Amino acid sequence: MLVGCCLLLLSPPSTAGPEATLYVYAVTPLRARALEQKIEESMPGVDVTVFGKLSDFKTALETTPPNAALSPRPVLASLNRGADLQGMKAGSDAEQYLLISTRGLTREMFPSLRYGIVDLVERKSLPKFVAGLLGVSVAPEVQRVTKIEDLLQLLQFQTADAVLLPERFRADFESKSKMSFTILSLSTAKVGLVAVTFLSDRPAVEYAVRRLPKHVMADLGVDEWK
Repeated sequence: MLVGCCLLLLSPPSTAGPEATLYVYAVTPLRARALEQKIEESMPGVDVTVFGKLSDFKTALETTPPNAALSPRPVLASLNRGADLQGMKAGSDAEQYLLISTRGLTREMFPSLRYGIVDLVERKSLPKFVAGLLGVSVAPEVQRVTKIEDLLQLLQFQTADAVLLPERFRADFESKSKMSFTILSLSTAKVGLVAVTFLSDRPAVEYAVRRLPKHVMADLGVDEWK
């Protein structure tokens, strides 16, 4: 009995597992691991996993569902999930995307150009999605990428004629290249901001999400939840 008590005293204290799980897929210049660490540090008790690829995010949702998932609204829609908690920026639930090219652009050229965009919907749906952003009826050729920096490379190596970029990244994008850009802001190029869908145990995750600090919210492109 005495030996048993000693062993108990020497044993490390047991720790409870995470109260909830959150999967994240977001359009951001941050690496997945860096964003994951920032979010997890701000959400004690929540196990956060940030995915760098949409396909991995989708597979994880299907095979090992979390309590909640956070991603741009078009991503959730492509996965047949609703937005239970919508991110907002300056009172809007959508952000402006810019059309950027190293050549002159006219609307008549849009259907025949090759475009690059960070993945937001499934591969087969992406051309139609881009056509909607451009305001054209013909689905163009589209190359999807996983990181913002990849868009710049598409223009540098001329594997795309133009790219679609969230306006909030414009200054950083231009600062990383000496190329001269044509930049158009189209009224049709609006994309839903990040939102949260709850699969189970909503109170625990929602409480943590609503308490995210401003600098983390900024990384996600929003300033409040609705």
